[in-house]
Amino acid sequence: MGNLIRQELFKLSRKHSTWICTALMIVMQIGFAVLAKNDPKMVNPEAAFQSTFYANPLILYFMIAACATIITMEFQYGTIRALLYRKYSRGQVLVSKWVCMFIYSAYWYALSFFVSLVLREFMFKHVINLHATTDGISVFRYTAMVDGGKFVTLWLLLSLVFLLANVFRNSAAAVSVGIIGYFAANLVMQILVVLIQEYDWIKWNPLTMMLYPSLLSDPDTYTKLLNLTNTQMFFGNVFYIALFLWIGYYFFKKRNI
Repeated sequence: MGNLIRQELFKLSRKHSTWICTALMIVMQIGFAVLAKNDPKMVNPEAAFQSTFYANPLILYFMIAACATIITMEFQYGTIRALLYRKYSRGQVLVSKWVCMFIYSAYWYALSFFVSLVLREFMFKHVINLHATTDGISVFRYTAMVDGGKFVTLWLLLSLVFLLANVFRNSAAAVSVGIIGYFAANLVMQILVVLIQEYDWIKWNPLTMMLYPSLLSDPDTYTKLLNLTNTQMFFGNVFYIALFLWIGYYFFKKRNI
């Protein structure tokens, strides 16, 4: 299976879109950094740094598209047959794609965090103190912690995209549903919080788990609103990620080629 993972990573590295998207994200981060430097009232430098200069929405779109197409394209172009006619099972093929996308998503988060540190060093060194603490947590640790929470919830969404990619035959459908679902989830969050106050059991639904980064950034407020701890939210995300991936695996095994 290691060979399959290497092949998938090689294909990603050879795609022009990978490097175009990389450049696009870095340029966007630099743009927000310049804006924060010139107009700190409009864009707060510390808040921008803690949000990795707003790279997360772009990463979300890149990863939804990558996860949807990595499966659907195999069926659209018939290349899945070549893989299955060799010594690989369907399970090995799908797991290799999961691992490849995990590495790819880690690449985006590591890059966005690194670029943020570089921008802070050259543009905000005397404005943003990485060792300054709030409630015993340094700015550096807080940023890394919330970024980690975003990474977990990203994979909650991507596990659903993988599921949809195994159901739909067209990548555009999986991408569209993934992006629309993300925005729809954000719209119902406030309603969900109100419902949790009335019906405690609702807190265990997957939409609530999308608030994990918010809980990490403001634990006192969100623990009371959601009646969930950091640990519960983390394992809730892990449970739903595993569930959606397993359902997607089931459909992948049943799918006609």
